[in-house]
Amino acid sequence: MKNKILILFSVLVAAGLSVSCSKYFDVPYPGALEDPGTYENADDATALSFLAGVNIDVRYLMMGDWGIHFLATSTVKSADSWPAGETPADGPDYQAMSRFTDNADTDAYRDMFQRLYRIMYRCNKIVSNLNDESPARQRVIAEAKAWRAWAMMHLTQLWGSAPLVDYVVGDDNYVEYPGNTPAEESWKWIMQQFDEAAEVLPSKTDLNGQAAIGGRWSKEACYAYKGKGYMWQNDYKNAKIELAKVINSGKYELWQGTSTMGPSSYGTNLKLYKENMTAENDAYNTENADEKGFVPREFIDGSEDYVYSTVFRKVADFCPEFILELDIDGNSSTIANTEPYWFRAYMDWRYDQINRPGNAAVSDGWGFIMPTKSFSQAFIRHDGNSPRRRANIATYDEVYRMFPYGNDDIRGLLGKEPAEGEEAAPASLFSCEGYLRMTYYDFLDDMEESRFATGGRQGNMTNYPLMRYSNVLLLYAEACCMDGETGEANITGLEALNLVRRRAGLDDAPALDMDNEEYGIKAERRFELYLEDCDRYVDLVRWGDYTTFIMDPEKVGEYWGTHVPYFYGFKDPDVVTEDPLNTDNYDIRYVEQARRNNPEEKNLLYPFPYEEMNQNPNLTQNPGW
Repeated sequence: MKNKILILFSVLVAAGLSVSCSKYFDVPYPGALEDPGTYENADDATALSFLAGVNIDVRYLMMGDWGIHFLATSTVKSADSWPAGETPADGPDYQAMSRFTDNADTDAYRDMFQRLYRIMYRCNKIVSNLNDESPARQRVIAEAKAWRAWAMMHLTQLWGSAPLVDYVVGDDNYVEYPGNTPAEESWKWIMQQFDEAAEVLPSKTDLNGQAAIGGRWSKEACYAYKGKGYMWQNDYKNAKIELAKVINSGKYELWQGTSTMGPSSYGTNLKLYKENMTAENDAYNTENADEKGFVPREFIDGSEDYVYSTVFRKVADFCPEFILELDIDGNSSTIANTEPYWFRAYMDWRYDQINRPGNAAVSDGWGFIMPTKSFSQAFIRHDGNSPRRRANIATYDEVYRMFPYGNDDIRGLLGKEPAEGEEAAPASLFSCEGYLRMTYYDFLDDMEESRFATGGRQGNMTNYPLMRYSNVLLLYAEACCMDGETGEANITGLEALNLVRRRAGLDDAPALDMDNEEYGIKAERRFELYLEDCDRYVDLVRWGDYTTFIMDPEKVGEYWGTHVPYFYGFKDPDVVTEDPLNTDNYDIRYVEQARRNNPEEKNLLYPFPYEEMNQNPNLTQNPGW
């Protein structure tokens, strides 16, 4: 850390600039250290390049080399997914979080904290220094205000009294080592920033107008985040006002698209893969069947009965449901370009332990963030075989029997070659209890066609949604449930809830209720927003449910935080299990890893990173850390 700052300082001194040693003003990415005069004299194109720098930082936070932190910490802290690898040393940050043995020196907290402040720093430079002499530059300034409000919202939700830094080096109110800011003060500033941004930003033209805006902020995106912020503050009246602005705009609706695992849904890439594999298998069989007695093989088609929502597929990019999204555009061709590549690698199924289906793209996969049995079965009890459930969670039986494969030899678990003189160990998949995550599944047909045609298997082009209309509808339903049905939206809270349930394939809820396990808003948010932002953890905290939930073995599972599960496949491969709740034919074993502590009051906030505490004498640590 110290060396990095010294290097940065020498660069700035050589450029005739000054710099603070505070991490809040340390932005080591190229293009972040422009002279303020560049901003003062910037034209429209230059101003857009500054905004592009902000988007790069957001991508790194959400999908970059350690972008997995953002999803992992939320799901691990809420026990919906297994943390990481096979041992306490494999993904140690997440393992420690699941055992409540994490501390202020945990890298994941540091990386998220610093990257959120990098976003704010870039935005502060735009707001403080960029000239507003054209509508395009005024819009860039407004978007910078929205992005820094977005970043500060996360800092306030997760760290509570995080310092509010809305200035740059040399500003009149500049403080080199800012102290804690009361959450109430930060929320007031956040809402003001969204208001100021919304006054300038455009709305999209109609339901299908987001593509023209691209991955940029709109008025309605500001209103949606304001509504979300008011919900955190339990200000349901104002939440309804802001969320109603989005609903009444008529510019958003839920994405209704579905697909199947069967041939009718194969795109160009999978058709080419099937063609190549069939030709290869035919040649293999013809040349070798008689001489070596190989059993003939052929491509295995997927099932038309596996119907799932395509809201996380490329086809849904800039759809009427996405209020704010990151425009990826296939930008993951190499390891060097870390933005979405590492995200896909971390989230994809373990490449050396399970044969991934023929419709999966990337050739890497670390197997992090697999769903727990307790979460998977709660989802199934709530949704059954709904298109929503199958877009997020698949049973091993479904993956084995309903997904497409190049041939019969490359499906199921993948055993490792034994060392010389050793017996082969049975094939197994760690952090799996017979359920596999489909959320963010890397579909072959969502990668650039020309890249796959020339031999590549990387380059997913699917956008990354940051805020969906379904979230707005559920927040509005909750605000109505907590504060009465009277609101300014042109639909009732119950109708907002049922729009989400109908799209999921469920019956209408008869009434608004927070806790009903069958149709309650809490359950609906848990399953609709699985692995999105940090919503699940934030929801449990703001509802006051976190400690009770995380201590309930029926909700989090008997082995959560103390063991690693290993899945050894079918006990009897000939037995077909159609009930997704039935795991009797699955061979699941648990290996004890470590003792789990009980959660404390401190776990309702993240700790300020040790590096920051060591560096900033004015920063007070969150209680208990």
